[in-house]
Amino acid sequence: MNLLRNYRLLTTVTTLATVAVGSVIVLGATFGGWTLGLHTDDRAIIVNTALVIDTCLLTAVAALLALLAYRAATGLPSLDIAITFNFSFPNEPVFVAAPDDDDEASGGGNRRIQNFKQGIATVTLTNSSTYAARNPGVRIALEGLGGLGEHEGWEQVVFVTSVGTTQIQWDGGTDSIVHGQWSRTLPALDLGDVQELTPGATAFVVTIVADGITPIVKRLPVRILNSDEYEVYTEERAQRFMLT
Repeated sequence: MNLLRNYRLLTTVTTLATVAVGSVIVLGATFGGWTLGLHTDDRAIIVNTALVIDTCLLTAVAALLALLAYRAATGLPSLDIAITFNFSFPNEPVFVAAPDDDDEASGGGNRRIQNFKQGIATVTLTNSSTYAARNPGVRIALEGLGGLGEHEGWEQVVFVTSVGTTQIQWDGGTDSIVHGQWSRTLPALDLGDVQELTPGATAFVVTIVADGITPIVKRLPVRILNSDEYEVYTEERAQRFMLT
């Protein structure tokens, strides 16, 4: 948005300045006795030369503005994503295991993420560039995890029998954009009751796409702790929060 506003301002100022300069040259040649460096006293030749200079100035400025408009329309966005759970820092998901699985939370057997508000996440797609991101999309794959439930606004991409959903995707649609230097909040996620399939090797693999850019892939390690470990983590998180 800032780029578009700046481009419009630049177009207006440059066009007015060019017209003013061209008009001064033509008026000076017509009424001011300017010779424009020509070795002639023929006023018609001098005025015609002034008109040619004015036309060349306008043409050059029009070409420059067209180039800037093309650049503004074809520049690439810079996208990033933040997945923030209620009791975790952005892109650093940490959960406590469900009470029934607590004894196994040090690495033995499969565990489930305890189903309470710790598992609810805000997903924010950010564009730090001045160029708009058109037709954005986000895919989240569960690595070493399974059983993700249905989420409004997210499409199931991969479903594995006896495991459940392991990949979901959000598409903004062909008319969707994330404006330059702006962010967009995507539909919320809830990982309550998601099951650990590969202890010690769990993560979210996030892929971000948009028109014209190479897909961006981020791997966010997931930690699932027993109740004692989670209590220690909670104290560490509080101290870290106070320092930020």
